[in-house]
Amino acid sequence: MAISEEVVKRVAMLARLEIDETEASSMAQHFDGILEHFNRLQELDLEGINPFVMEGIEGTPLREDEVRPWGNRDEALRQAPDSDGDFFRVPSILGEEDKI
Repeated sequence: MAISEEVVKRVAMLARLEIDETEASSMAQHFDGILEHFNRLQELDLEGINPFVMEGIEGTPLREDEVRPWGNRDEALRQAPDSDGDFFRVPSILGEEDKI
């Protein structure tokens, strides 16, 4: 299944993204490559494989948690675009009517 430039433009419009003709063409080719990869994955014989079990891995391959002090708060606050005392200020994501 090939992804056309028209489909890319339609999805971009629905996502409220602005793309030009060159980007639409490039994205269509990129998405075609992704779909081709998934089509190859569908050809794999996965009979008898439990998708919820990671076979051959003993335990969780994660590092141990260790508590370490982090003394760079002042440096991080200095680099922040906006701060208020010991706090980072970020733009509101809720409208005024949504505030509690």
